[in-house]
Amino acid sequence: VPASSSVDEMQEFAVNIHLQPDRPVAAIQFDLSYDSELVSVVSVSEGEFLRQDGALVWFNPGQIESSNGMINSVYGLILDKTTVTEPGSFAIIQMTAGNTSDISSLSLSNVLVSDAQGQIIPADIVNGSITVGYVASSSTRSSSSNSDSDETNYRAGVISTTGGYDEEFEIVERSTKAVYLGSQVSYQFDEQENPIMYINYESLTNAGNVLAKIEVLKQTSLPISSPPGVVYKNMNIWLGRPGYATASNMKDPVIGFRVDRSWLEENRISDSSIMMYRYDQGKWEPLSTNKINEDSSYVTFEAETSVFSTFAIVGEISEDMTIITEVDDTPAEVESLDQNAAFILCLSMILLLFARRH
Repeated sequence: VPASSSVDEMQEFAVNIHLQPDRPVAAIQFDLSYDSELVSVVSVSEGEFLRQDGALVWFNPGQIESSNGMINSVYGLILDKTTVTEPGSFAIIQMTAGNTSDISSLSLSNVLVSDAQGQIIPADIVNGSITVGYVASSSTRSSSSNSDSDETNYRAGVISTTGGYDEEFEIVERSTKAVYLGSQVSYQFDEQENPIMYINYESLTNAGNVLAKIEVLKQTSLPISSPPGVVYKNMNIWLGRPGYATASNMKDPVIGFRVDRSWLEENRISDSSIMMYRYDQGKWEPLSTNKINEDSSYVTFEAETSVFSTFAIVGEISEDMTIITEVDDTPAEVESLDQNAAFILCLSMILLLFARRH
């Protein structure tokens, strides 16, 4: 993607706003500024990015303010709760160069990218520029069209959702399975920092290779509110391509996870209060969660879900745990005293019998 491109004076050209996602995307918006003395905007139209999987999309071309050199509030939203993951052109801006030679910056602002739950996805922005006519310091002209064409297409704005994620995740773990009709699918996860142990379900379709990805977060993603209770771990769980993880493709999906026993003790949390929550349509929904096993290090649970998105494992502080610890110490002392008294009584009786015989 060139940082700058060149066009002739009075030439028509198109600027593509390109998006490169590293996770499912459902909505985008942006503003764009340019030098109105050098170029003018003719129209804004939708690219193929949001519709690449046949989704139903609402697209708003925004408002063109020619005098200020601004395009405001261009946005697109997938309406049927599917998402897209492949890169593509989100918007195509038709422009015309003026009759003055110089360089116009093309600067994106107010950029928001979100997933199907409305969660904002951090993004890196690559702005561009257009050199009109001959400028001594301009670079070699770059074009994706035929040399005989009057219109040139450029990627002068790139939105990438790859930036900043390594800092947000404790760990990302992936597993791929071959999924066929009637198969019992089981994804196993082994990383120590990952509380998710497995994802199980029965396949209702031939899906081929299906990827499961666990993203363990360092904290609850902004701008999502914190779930109720004390949070053990936050995570994103993605399964398959957008639109795959539905009731028509899978039966009885469950998530197996574990909680460190030392965390329970340090936070005075009873394992009976542990729940998995899923963030859905702006709120946290509790999932049916059952304890299935325990050992000296971990307590293992299983939660039922019909959707894979953002999750949290939480518990409730139990004041009773402190009381139980104090009560447990008392009987031990009483028992010790009772044993000592019985020993002294027996010894006294033996001495008394011995004295009578002599």
